[in-house]
Amino acid sequence: MPIPPAPTPSQFEQVAIAIDPNAQVVSTHKLLGGLGCRMDVLELELGDGSTFRVVTRQYWVRSNPKDDKRPIGESKILAALKMNGVPAPEPILNEEVASEIFGRPGLVISYINGMPNLGPVDTQDWARQIATAMAKIHSATVPPDLESLPRAHIVSLEKWMNADKPPNRFAKHEQGSDLWNAMKALWPDVDISASQIIHTDFWPGNMLWKSDQLLAIVDWEWPSLGVPSDDVGYFLTDAAYTGFDVEKTFIETYEAVSGKSVQDLLFWKMLAAAMPLPDVGPWAQGYAELGMRNMDADGIRRAHSAHITNLLNEFNLHA
Repeated sequence: MPIPPAPTPSQFEQVAIAIDPNAQVVSTHKLLGGLGCRMDVLELELGDGSTFRVVTRQYWVRSNPKDDKRPIGESKILAALKMNGVPAPEPILNEEVASEIFGRPGLVISYINGMPNLGPVDTQDWARQIATAMAKIHSATVPPDLESLPRAHIVSLEKWMNADKPPNRFAKHEQGSDLWNAMKALWPDVDISASQIIHTDFWPGNMLWKSDQLLAIVDWEWPSLGVPSDDVGYFLTDAAYTGFDVEKTFIETYEAVSGKSVQDLLFWKMLAAAMPLPDVGPWAQGYAELGMRNMDADGIRRAHSAHITNLLNEFNLHA
């Protein structure tokens, strides 16, 4: 997917003026990460002389830009999360204003001075903080104007599970058909009735830390309404094949904070394992940019396949 170029000096100036008519651009620099968007830090001097930093986000454009409505409700999601005490960026310029400036889907959000932490000193405390933040997200009240937000994962999932044979993404992977068959067997008993705010891309690269303290969950490009266990399974699957043994701690903390038990976990972990099929290799780029150099394309393929094997073994044990 083509990542947009840096905003032009004129576009940065337009952002500055939209925030404060008397603001001036001090500096800009690109942020690392982001497989689906271009992110830049914009430092401003406001009219009162104070310094203010924001992050500009520009999203890659689909084949027909006129049909590209992303980000869908991202600024409203961020506002709702703030009202519910969830650690996340704040919207500064909404989609309508930012997209007009950039000429493509975009957003301007608050800058948070932190970095992803893929090498925590205490992995269990790391997991407890993440679980606590996730529980707060899933407990957030859905505002009336977001009740029509797409249940994107559920729509895709229903198509896969209602198919007569493994969809292409499964069929093209050596373990894909076995994974799809196992999911198909579990599917009739999976509860998909929940309609809470979920992140849908809940991996360690979308979390900002400072001094081993979690500051924010970021990258709300594809927010959705759906089943909380979807996010739980996604995080635990990513953690498993990147070498973090935190599932027990995470589940215990999440259930204690949310007051709810995690349902159908094996199924949702299988769904998470299916998301990058047929080839998880390109995901290695995100890990490499964040300093996890041992996770190259072949390495992540091997780890992902081993994780699928473990999921299938767990399924067969209880079949």
